[in-house]
Amino acid sequence: MVAATPASVRLRRTWPQRLLITFNCLLIVGCLSAAGGVGYFYYRFGTLPRLTFGDGVLSGDSDPGGAQNYLLVGSDTRAGQDAESFGTVGGARADTMILVRIDPRAERAAMVSFPRDLFIPIYSAEGLEGGRDRINTAFANGPDQLVMTITKNFGIPIHHYVQVNFAGFRDLVDAVGGVELYLAGAVRDREPGTGRNVAGLDVPESGCVTLGGGQALAYVRSRNFEQFVDGRWQRDPSGDHGRIQRQQDFIRRAVRAALSEGLTNPTKLNQLLDVADDNIVVDSKLDGRDVVNIGKRFRSLTPDTLDQRSLVVSDFRTSAGAAVLRLVDGPDNEETFDIFRGIEAGPEDVTPASVRLRVLNGTGRSREAGGARDGLGVAGFNVVGVGDGSFGTDLTTIRYAAGQEAKAALLAAYLVSPGAHFVLDPALTVDIVLTTGMDYEGILAEPRPVEAVPPPAAEEPPPPADEAPEAEAEPDPAEDC
Repeated sequence: MVAATPASVRLRRTWPQRLLITFNCLLIVGCLSAAGGVGYFYYRFGTLPRLTFGDGVLSGDSDPGGAQNYLLVGSDTRAGQDAESFGTVGGARADTMILVRIDPRAERAAMVSFPRDLFIPIYSAEGLEGGRDRINTAFANGPDQLVMTITKNFGIPIHHYVQVNFAGFRDLVDAVGGVELYLAGAVRDREPGTGRNVAGLDVPESGCVTLGGGQALAYVRSRNFEQFVDGRWQRDPSGDHGRIQRQQDFIRRAVRAALSEGLTNPTKLNQLLDVADDNIVVDSKLDGRDVVNIGKRFRSLTPDTLDQRSLVVSDFRTSAGAAVLRLVDGPDNEETFDIFRGIEAGPEDVTPASVRLRVLNGTGRSREAGGARDGLGVAGFNVVGVGDGSFGTDLTTIRYAAGQEAKAALLAAYLVSPGAHFVLDPALTVDIVLTTGMDYEGILAEPRPVEAVPPPAAEEPPPPADEAPEAEAEPDPAEDC
């Protein structure tokens, strides 16, 4: 690989680093406790390097056993790393800032990333407001200032702090025996114009494929993702949004693999503990019991238990001409922040980002569910899976869980063809299941007024005894891996 200049490294590493360090944090911190030998884990965890924060910087545990926010920070140091795989850059910066909320009582978790170029007021460790700058510069004077900057800007309490360096990804993947995921076709990385395989991604297989450390690294770093579909190579049309979805899905599968029975193997446990010793620093108040609780929460990690969020941002230039990002005013970001503030959203606060749905192909037309997923993803919906329904369905059907009427109405407003059939289904584990019908024509870029959408229907009565029930939807092959 040709060594990149500092500018090109900055452009190419933002999303890859965000994923890699998120993976390291969740895998190291959240998974070791699920392995065998808890007493040994407590001992090894107690030897990790510690950070002591000033009074009032980290939030106290006012509700023992309640939800807590963990700030996961990734330093981009390349010290001792393979320059061919990671690039070369001097020093260390807070390239990745991820907030993870663990709610033990609800058995749910949420995650959101703060873009390193987010332009906001920077606060001192004492809580005094300074000038505006990129959020990653708040790390320059230590983690106290970064924690205070996030807390003061967004009103989010931070209970614990975890910092990792940019290392160990491939070893972590190999230590858990690789990560299995579903590929609808072969995948590769090809840079437009030059045709170079910048990330090194080249997986000729399809179906359930296990990626070892090398190809896993290439998969999550790929910025020129192509997949072989319908007899030709097709570039991912959803750009950054598609890459984020792939990365978050990989995180979930990787943590699930680490929490599987395989980690009762003492050899694998020691491998992961060795990686932790070299790559992680935690706050002085975080003890082994906290980490055991994280491991328990992630033991059954599924799309229904991990709420993966992205902030809505726009490009912006400062008065000095620097290219940065700023938050877009609106309900989407406030809804995300409210999750980490512990504030429940009401029906009037429903946004596409709050809707978790699956899409089923009800017609048999080629890639219809995948196309709907892409369109809904661009609109901001949280699509957690696709699959096949009962082919030959006439009307597009919106099946919604109890209490999700507002989300069903919002989804209907984005359908090109109005008149979707609404069905209440209390048994759903997601908010909505959308099944395309013969009337389905696609997803609107901008929705119709929600008021113009017919209200969802009441629960349909069960079919008579002599009437055959609707066929069960085929399982999502991606979730079978």
